[in-house]
Amino acid sequence: MNANKPGLAALLMLAACSSSRFVPNYTPTPVFTNPTAITNSYLPLSSLQQDILSGTEGGKASRVRRTNTGTTKAFTFNGQQVMTLVVIDSAFDNDSLVEVAKDYFAQSDAGDVYYFGEDVDNYVGGQLANHEGSWLFGVNTNTLGLFLPATLSVGQKFRSEYVPGITTENNEVVSVSESVTVPTGSYTNCVKIKEILSDGAVEYKLYASGVGIVKEISEDGAIELQTHN
Repeated sequence: MNANKPGLAALLMLAACSSSRFVPNYTPTPVFTNPTAITNSYLPLSSLQQDILSGTEGGKASRVRRTNTGTTKAFTFNGQQVMTLVVIDSAFDNDSLVEVAKDYFAQSDAGDVYYFGEDVDNYVGGQLANHEGSWLFGVNTNTLGLFLPATLSVGQKFRSEYVPGITTENNEVVSVSESVTVPTGSYTNCVKIKEILSDGAVEYKLYASGVGIVKEISEDGAIELQTHN
């Protein structure tokens, strides 16, 4: 163990303390009529075919391939069957596959995008190593993740993941007026969201209207949108 890094117990305590201090202030009760029509202007997943984001993180070349599979997965919410859209994120470090995550999204009638979980395959040396980070609503938690509100304002707080023992992610809108230039173009009035992860690490995502995520910033680097289809 690296003496300069906290152990697992310390990380869990840090996450618990961070989570207890975070109080969501946007917690609507969703109604789902046509949940796979995800047309939220800052996360229009229904019109997405594939995004490629790349850059450098932790001294490594990092790349994420985000693909709308066009397939669905059913969940039960409040006694109702809700179909979710399946989006796959494939992550690479130095061109080596490190993770494939099947993410499950649905949009409420109010336009909020909800997160029903993810099935994760983690790879080491090209071989499937484990499924750490996987969780599903109704199996591992009864708390539905709110991924992105329909109307965004500075100071909004919500949780995209709240699965104690597996993962938590606390989110806060910190700007709705960012200007961002990435390989796919220049965007104005972008939304910047601060994410506090389970281990206390802080990341930021920037969303452009009509496009989706155009930049992701971690503590040791960033990836930017290279292609958008």
